[in-house]
Amino acid sequence: MIVDKVWGKKLALVVVDPQRKFTIPSPDWDSKRDAAVKGINRYARLFREYGMPVIFIRYIGKSHTGYDGEDSEEWLQGLEVEPSDIIVPKENMSCFKQTELADKLHGLGVETIILCGMLTEFCVASTYFTSGDHSIVSYLAHDALLAYQSNGNDAAYVLCNTVKEDVLRNYFEGKQAPFEEEF
Repeated sequence: MIVDKVWGKKLALVVVDPQRKFTIPSPDWDSKRDAAVKGINRYARLFREYGMPVIFIRYIGKSHTGYDGEDSEEWLQGLEVEPSDIIVPKENMSCFKQTELADKLHGLGVETIILCGMLTEFCVASTYFTSGDHSIVSYLAHDALLAYQSNGNDAAYVLCNTVKEDVLRNYFEGKQAPFEEEF
C-alpha cells in the first residue's frame, strides 16, 4: 500500500543485495535492472542529501538465480556507492539474521528503514517482515526494487507499506503532517 507519511525519528536506506549474481535470465532484464538502479540511486542521493545513513547489504554465497559470471560479486551496473555508505555482509535471506544490521541501525539511532534492492519476493520481503523483531519499522521504496517474477513488485506494493520519494522529502524537510494515532 502506498502511504503518504512515514513514522520514526531517524530513517536509513537499506539497499538489499544489489549484486550481479542475482541477474535474472530474461529478455527484459537489462531494462528492469536499469530502471531499478536509477530508482535506488535517486533514493540514495536523497538520503545522503539529508545526512541519513545509506546501507548496502552484500550477500556472501552462491546465487539461486544460476548466474555465475566472473563479475557476480560486483554491484549492479550503474549503482552509485559512496565511501560514506555502510556495507553489511549477510549469508541468509533476511538482512537481520546473523548480521550486524540491527546493531548498526540502533547504534545510529535509526527507528525506520526504507528498503530497496533485490530480489523483492525473497530477501527484501524477508527483511521487511522480520524488521519488527528488531524494533525497526520498515517501508519499501517505490520504483527501486527488482523482482524475481514479473508481478513481484506489484504484489509487494499491495502487501507492504510503500513510500515514494516526495513523501520522504516532505519528511526530511519537516513538512509531514503528524500521525494522528500512536504506535
